[in-house]
Amino acid sequence: MVKQLRRRHLPVVLAWGLLSAGGCAQVDSRPRIQEAQALVEGQLGQAPDWQSPWDSAPPEWSTGGVLELDEAIARTLRNNRALRADVALIGQADAELVQAGLLQNPVFNLMVMFPDGGGRPMLQSNAGPMQALQDLWLIPAREDAARARLRETLLRVADRAVEQATDVRRLYARLQFTQRARELMHENIELADQSAEVIEMRQVAGRATQVESNLARIRALRLRSDLIALDADFRSLQRELLLAMGCPGASDNWTVVPIHELLFDVEVVGEEADLLTTGGARRLDLLAAEWTLKGAEREVEVARRGAWPDVAVGLAFQRAGRGRGPSDLSAPARVGNAAAQALTNRAFGVDGMPGAPTVNPWQPSFNESKWMVGPMFDIEIPIFDQNQAQIARAIHVYAQRLAEYDDRAQEVTRGIRESLVRYRQAAEQIEFYRGSVVPEVDRNLDLAQQSFVAGEESLTVYLGAQEDVIGTRLRVLEFVRDALISRADLARAVGGTLPEPHEDDDHQDADAATSTPATASGTEVIHEY
Repeated sequence: MVKQLRRRHLPVVLAWGLLSAGGCAQVDSRPRIQEAQALVEGQLGQAPDWQSPWDSAPPEWSTGGVLELDEAIARTLRNNRALRADVALIGQADAELVQAGLLQNPVFNLMVMFPDGGGRPMLQSNAGPMQALQDLWLIPAREDAARARLRETLLRVADRAVEQATDVRRLYARLQFTQRARELMHENIELADQSAEVIEMRQVAGRATQVESNLARIRALRLRSDLIALDADFRSLQRELLLAMGCPGASDNWTVVPIHELLFDVEVVGEEADLLTTGGARRLDLLAAEWTLKGAEREVEVARRGAWPDVAVGLAFQRAGRGRGPSDLSAPARVGNAAAQALTNRAFGVDGMPGAPTVNPWQPSFNESKWMVGPMFDIEIPIFDQNQAQIARAIHVYAQRLAEYDDRAQEVTRGIRESLVRYRQAAEQIEFYRGSVVPEVDRNLDLAQQSFVAGEESLTVYLGAQEDVIGTRLRVLEFVRDALISRADLARAVGGTLPEPHEDDDHQDADAATSTPATASGTEVIHEY
């Protein structure tokens, strides 16, 4: 008896199981966002906090402190609104993955037809909801495609964070350059003022003309004009960095870590071949392009399976209509039958006697009620639309993604080589200027000053020597700025941070948790339609 009950209720249990599984599908994007945070930490060494709201209070250093580079990057990763908007894409992609694994809702229909003469209506329906079966072969392919898109989104959001951190490094380097250039300009103005005082003293002694005195004073005024421009550039860069950190309204009464053109430590980077290997393994946008290619491949499979006929099954029943029965007569008909019966009984004198004949002039028509139950199949006949256009489109999209992946790989190679050339050129220029040019111009300035004081050289020669010192120091500082920016670009080109020189090149894939698809190697092309 228990076995019979179990067998009888097995379809009901299965149906409730399917409904419960579909109704329990939930979308929780927090684990996915944590994966993206871990990817960023692996690339930059800093994990952004994308689970909490961004900061609304002004930063502490905005009231006269020193902003360090790590603090600027951390605040940007947490508070940059454009980056936080990209983080929301992870939740969208996760929701699409959940949606891709859901069955279509079952369909229940009921048709009611009323007889024109009255009576019970005809009923026709599927006894159980109709369920489409194409989901059985479409869901696995759809989930694979949605999972690839989710992995792509994770990698692209993390790569966007790396790019944002690189932008902060560039801005910070320009701020350091401008801050030091202002200091040099103050030194140059002080030197120009001293020169102007010396010339005025020589003019009083009759050893210099008014024109020479005017030239010295005009030169000092021009340097002050250049200082005003540098101040404006520094404030503008501060505001740009504040916007990147998500606090554009904060005070700009702060500075950055100072640098010195003659004390700057030129770091050694790895060899080109090692950097290319590192970049190919750690560039998140390149890994994202691989997952884009994988998703396009799965979309081809989805399109091909979409050409299979749509099939739906269910259990149908039908009940035929039935005319009026005795109890279905209207009140006038029942009154007429009773009156006819009474007249007949009196006419034959059998009123109240047993066995009197029955007279019913008004009688309903009788129809036998029939029930029919059986399976129902809904099958599409793919005669005209065999999904051939969508299949062809998916194949061309795959070919496009393949070309884009190879193009991205070539861009990575070009970016590494170009950034490395610019960094090494700036580093060589720094070493060359500090070792050869700076000592020469310093000695020449001392010699020109001594000769000018002794009356052996003209004012033009002395001012020219001063301008050489000014220009040389600024030129070295420009190379320092270029080295900092090029190093940031090189770190971005290889994935986010530079490896240590001579480091073992057995780099682990930066996206080990994302299981980089082996089929998306950039060599396989789908040709069949």
